[in-house]
Amino acid sequence: MSRNLTAAARLAPLAVAAAVGAAGCTVGAPPGFSGGEQWVFPLVGPLEDGLLLTPVSINGHGPYLFAFDPDANITAIDKQVVEQAQLRIGSGPHRIDESDTGQVRVYAEMIDLRIAGLTIDRRDAMVFPIGLYDSEGRHINGILGRDVVADSLVFGFDRDHGVATLSTTRAFRPPPGAHAIRYESVSTRSPFLVSNVTPERAAGRSGAALPDVVPVPRRVATAQVGEATFGMHLDLGAVTSQLREASWGSAKLAPASIQLRLVDESATAREVTRAAIGDVRAGEVRSARVTFVPYVDQRFLAHGLDGALGLDFFAPYSVYADWNETTFYLRPRDTAARTAARLGRWGSDLPACPHPGCITTELIATDATAVLKVTRDVESTGHALEVTLGVVPAPGRAVSALAVELPSSVSSLSSTLSGEYVGAALTVLDVSPFPRMCPNDGGCVVEFGAPALRSEPASASPPARSVALESLRRLTGEPEISPSAEVLAAANGKPVGAAIVRVCLNAEGKVESTRIVKSSGVAAYDEQVQGTLRATWTFAPPPAGSIGQDARASGVCTLVTFVPR
Repeated sequence: MSRNLTAAARLAPLAVAAAVGAAGCTVGAPPGFSGGEQWVFPLVGPLEDGLLLTPVSINGHGPYLFAFDPDANITAIDKQVVEQAQLRIGSGPHRIDESDTGQVRVYAEMIDLRIAGLTIDRRDAMVFPIGLYDSEGRHINGILGRDVVADSLVFGFDRDHGVATLSTTRAFRPPPGAHAIRYESVSTRSPFLVSNVTPERAAGRSGAALPDVVPVPRRVATAQVGEATFGMHLDLGAVTSQLREASWGSAKLAPASIQLRLVDESATAREVTRAAIGDVRAGEVRSARVTFVPYVDQRFLAHGLDGALGLDFFAPYSVYADWNETTFYLRPRDTAARTAARLGRWGSDLPACPHPGCITTELIATDATAVLKVTRDVESTGHALEVTLGVVPAPGRAVSALAVELPSSVSSLSSTLSGEYVGAALTVLDVSPFPRMCPNDGGCVVEFGAPALRSEPASASPPARSVALESLRRLTGEPEISPSAEVLAAANGKPVGAAIVRVCLNAEGKVESTRIVKSSGVAAYDEQVQGTLRATWTFAPPPAGSIGQDARASGVCTLVTFVPR
């Protein structure tokens, strides 16, 4: 997940190819899709201008949070989904990461994929470690790739309405007033196109030989970054834009230090320590203060492909990507009168409440701070909520929007904010049934661009960082925890489901805290798992350079799934 018609002279040296699986002549739903001409998907956190996230169910399990990424060849799921949905797994083709290196990956047979009103009967999915794609406090279980965002469809998103769409080409009409950005497709030059599955084995599993996994061609348009012009890939699967660092000087980008972790579509992560901010123009489309990090993708010809424009570039627009016409249509956003439609996009997934977002708020001024008190409507009892609050500050003050994270068991919370919020007016802008993970079980308030705010005083040390379990080396403790006799007695015949636990370690690798992210459905088993983790699990300190010095100093957190045997 790294992601105007380009001048012919500029692209002359490039290998230009049709997109993977292109089906320009197809005008209806792709094979395996349920019938229809357009499908609408609710987005989680659309006003944050982050990843395009939507709830998904697989084989009757979920909902899980998935991110759209048109650069991913196929859909990817984490091990939690594999275990809970009881999917079959096996070996498959190597994936080529950004360093042009083949990586061995495991695949699963995904059955009955449901995204809102769209059902897809069967797909093969790449499997990745739990927590690998987690972002901004959200646990992301999967990536919807090119097998869903198909070349024969038009993919779009409208953050003001809080939805993404897939449309057939015959049903799509460019929105009035939209700016068009034409692009050309640039294919990979990678020689590392190998598979560890023989044609015979592949045919035995699926009835046909599996092709080598060639990275999806990049969609390159001409864009001006700062004071220079470049060929930039249009990337809807990553938030941050990228530019080859050798070009930062000509673009007049001033580097600054940053701590950022990026994961490409082959599930390979890299740490980023430098970033810069610049203005971008592509045809009539302009976007200010776009964040750039170094572009390092070695899979494509370097000459003429200089970087990628991520979702931060597209933030001021509603976007529609017509792969068949090799055109992106961008319509300037207009938040006026959109709130009612945005709040209503969840339908029966959220209850009807007397107040917008199913909460009431009170902002109380103290000597030097403001205290935000939030109380849920009784109608929403038992529902997890995330409510986005718009903030109009008092004259002369500057503040950020807020997100209130209410787990299903929390009826109210209080959080201390900075004095800048004194005298501010609050308005509910959005709601979803998918709150972020909080530092504790009592919910939290997230200030956009800042860490989660808790009701108790925050620690002076930096927050623990989330990492994949596979990046840590466990020294003691069993990987499986079977329900004890006491747990089975407490269950009284009730099935004990899978439990997901957030485990936080200190700098020495000892378990410092645990928290249930998803209950097994039996409280006694949840308690047994947490008690066993705290008593028996220890880890080796993370190796220097693997996760950054701040994480080594403050400790790390990871997600662990336990499936009772």
